Amino acid sequence: MTDQEKNLLVDFKLKVSQIIAKHDLLKKEKGQLLEKIGNLEGTIIRLRQENSIIEQKYENLKLAKMLNASDEEIKDAKNRIQKLVREIDKCIALLNK
Repeated sequence: MTDQEKNLLVDFKLKVSQIIAKHDLLKKEKGQLLEKIGNLEGTIIRLRQENSIIEQKYENLKLAKMLNASDEEIKDAKNRIQKLVREIDKCIALLNK
């Protein structure tokens, strides 16, 4: 084997070992990224569940506010009716005199 062939063989071995090292590095990085993806998917699931709970609480709050407003409207209507009845009673009393 000539010196040139030996140099080519050494260069080839060096490049192959560099490729193997790069492959190992990329393999490790891929594992880390897959783990990170798994963690992020878990976070997404958790946040979706929290969002669903918050949306349900919001709907319950809206319903409670509507019911509360209805109670106040009922009280206002009763007060108006009582006021009208008193005015009618006054009118009847005046007519009876």
